[in-house]
Amino acid sequence: MEQARPAFGFAGTRLPALVRSVPAIVWFGFQSWIGAGALNLVSETLFGYSNIVVFFVGFQFLQIGLSVLGFHGIKWLENIGSVFIIGSLIYMFFSVIGKYGDEISTNLINVEGTWGAPFWGATMLFLCIYSTMMLNVSDYSRELRHNVGPVRQVAIYANSILPATLFMGLIGLMVSGATGEVDPIKVFSSAVDNKLLLVITLLFIAFAQVTTNILNNVVPPAYALMDVFKIEFKTSAVLVGLLAFATFPWELVKDESAAGLNLFIQTYSAFLGPIFAILVVDYFVLRKQTLDLEKLYDEDGPYKGVNWAAVFAMAIGVLAALLFSGISWYASLLPAGLSYYFLMQGMPSA
Repeated sequence: MEQARPAFGFAGTRLPALVRSVPAIVWFGFQSWIGAGALNLVSETLFGYSNIVVFFVGFQFLQIGLSVLGFHGIKWLENIGSVFIIGSLIYMFFSVIGKYGDEISTNLINVEGTWGAPFWGATMLFLCIYSTMMLNVSDYSRELRHNVGPVRQVAIYANSILPATLFMGLIGLMVSGATGEVDPIKVFSSAVDNKLLLVITLLFIAFAQVTTNILNNVVPPAYALMDVFKIEFKTSAVLVGLLAFATFPWELVKDESAAGLNLFIQTYSAFLGPIFAILVVDYFVLRKQTLDLEKLYDEDGPYKGVNWAAVFAMAIGVLAALLFSGISWYASLLPAGLSYYFLMQGMPSA
């Protein structure tokens, strides 16, 4: 929120904040359904009881309860579970290679690829799932101690996110490529034959949804709703959790919804790409990496109101992205960034 105020203005920042909130809430519901599916399969495996609706409602309210505590609600859960997560993923990675080695070679390694639009479209889909975090980096860095510099911040983010992301992506790619299965629960559970390890794997999947949701899909939209509607964080976090129910995640996980889910990612990427480009141009090119931090919190200061140059540049970037929807995030960057730069040349500096 705060880092966007020099570019969009104090009031104008609410536009990118609300835009960022939409995919966060949708992913909150989607990932909650995945986690509930994992818990449901654990129950079915151990006790013969299966009712995913019950587990989804319970799982969602558990996350809402943890969300009310903010970052501190899962700090120790993250610290303890991070080693378990990486260990489980490493085991599953080698287990998948041993189980589906021939199919992986036939369907993935030995298949001819392309460096054309399909390749860049695929990389964009992967990138844009995580581009939401790029826009909310200050929501996370504000919790760091003052002695944690930029180099250490990059190292923390890279070591905490990249290994798990790469392993999960590779495992999902290998199993889906070998079996044709796209359901995340079936993909990861098929990587393990042992019943005990299967239960542990499923619990890991549920655990991963909790930590990812609270950090990436609750805190940013909660801060946005706090600013727009002037409510407390606890109320905002509960509201985000309840809104996630309304995303109908049970429809999004269906095989026939895969194309629609890709379209959703492409569409919201068309809005996130311009925001990213505008923030980069504003901070690195126009302001030369220099900001007056006190003015970021002064509603009547130089950033008051709406910076219409950013709004118009965002609209131009969105239009360009929608014209090339297959690579919407990439297509939006130059039009939005250049438009913002030239529009700002005719405006008084702040």
